[in-house]
Amino acid sequence: MNSKTIILIGGCLAAGKSAFSKRLSQKLGVLCINKDYVKEILCDTLGFSSRTENKRFSETTFHIMRHVAEQSMKSGLPIILESNFRPADGEKLLPLIQKYGYIPITIMLTGNLQVLFQRYTKRLENRHPAHKSGAFRNFESYAAHCQLLLGFDVGSKKITVDTTNFDNIDFDGILLQMKGWFNEKYT
Repeated sequence: MNSKTIILIGGCLAAGKSAFSKRLSQKLGVLCINKDYVKEILCDTLGFSSRTENKRFSETTFHIMRHVAEQSMKSGLPIILESNFRPADGEKLLPLIQKYGYIPITIMLTGNLQVLFQRYTKRLENRHPAHKSGAFRNFESYAAHCQLLLGFDVGSKKITVDTTNFDNIDFDGILLQMKGWFNEKYT
């Protein structure tokens, strides 16, 4: 793997981004920063009492992730960032990617939205309070939000992974595809 690589894992809510990124991080031996975990630490440490405060923690979490990514890039180390990235987040990450000459790879997780919505609503029961304040209560709003998230782009090579059935993910095939990109002249 090229050391100057940033892997961005995004996509639908409840598509398995955290589990996927953790597994990929272990397989590649690369540091992974997960937005949810950082946000949970902030919320547990500082507390929050409103949706507005919770949204500020989300924004702060993204700034922390961006800072860690830049420190990694300054050192020439690869990094994985996992989040429910929005299109505007790509506009904020792209200057760093270009400044440090990094190869970006985006992995977007999606699947059957009805199945993912069921997974999403089921997990709300046991989710950290930091992730419940803006919960989607109906399928239409959930699906619309997923479409927004799938619009994230930094002009990178992109792999779309169907996580309707997480057991069917071909991790070795994904790794092989990425290795092929590392060996070619990336443009």
